[in-house]
Amino acid sequence: MTTFIGIDVGGTSVRVLAETPDGRGEPVTAPVAGSYDAFLTQVAGLCAGIVRPAGVGVGLPGTSGENRPLFVPALPWLEGRPLREDLEARLGAPVRLGLDGHLTLLAEAAEGAAKGVRSAVLLAVGTGIGGALLIDGRIWRGVHGSAGSWGWLPADAPDDAVHGPFEQAASGSSLRDGPALVAAAREGDERASAALDAYAARLARGVAAVASTIDPEIILIGGGLADAMDVLGPPLRRHVARFASPDGRRVPVRPAALGSRAGVVGALLIARTEEW
Repeated sequence: MTTFIGIDVGGTSVRVLAETPDGRGEPVTAPVAGSYDAFLTQVAGLCAGIVRPAGVGVGLPGTSGENRPLFVPALPWLEGRPLREDLEARLGAPVRLGLDGHLTLLAEAAEGAAKGVRSAVLLAVGTGIGGALLIDGRIWRGVHGSAGSWGWLPADAPDDAVHGPFEQAASGSSLRDGPALVAAAREGDERASAALDAYAARLARGVAAVASTIDPEIILIGGGLADAMDVLGPPLRRHVARFASPDGRRVPVRPAALGSRAGVVGALLIARTEEW
């Protein structure tokens, strides 16, 4: 029985999803280990009940080469380590590494809100800002594997070697008490709505820049803020219309559909695809 495994590694958690000819199971989630050796042991343990897989895909919160992670600020102990080789030895299967934002958009294009389009942009807005770009139905990874790093768009923010200016200005971390504000705005609280409007204006500058310069069929907002698009979406679209080019204003901005499952689904897709 052919089995594939998707592994989504985040700054705080790791998810594992297996797929057999009978279908997919439910993702298994655990707090991510705190060191490289502990992480290898953790992944082997999470995959222990899975019969020898035919392929494994791994999504990481940072840039990777073919064999090893190169820039992973959230988990610096991964940087430069031979992750692909070590996981292949532990799991007994071919392993592919990918940027989590790329895998998220890959999943959305295959099964989510970007299904059926040829071009799309994902802005993954959580504690940071990442994302991806779909061109002619394929993820554009870039020469160095980091295409879609929208957090490095220009913005009024201090110089930082790890966190880009737009990420500092408009990530979920810049929205203080975000979950409470969203909940209050849903209840009609005017102060909360005003705070979300101010945040939406900051976020909209980057969305408008991407819409105007790339002109995709759709822009998806993923990450933690995707679930807040019922209250964030209207002011975000209004501010995008202020800042975008005439054609950029025509690009629809919608929430990603797969939620927290998207990254691990995308990892599973590269595990069972010859090319992506």
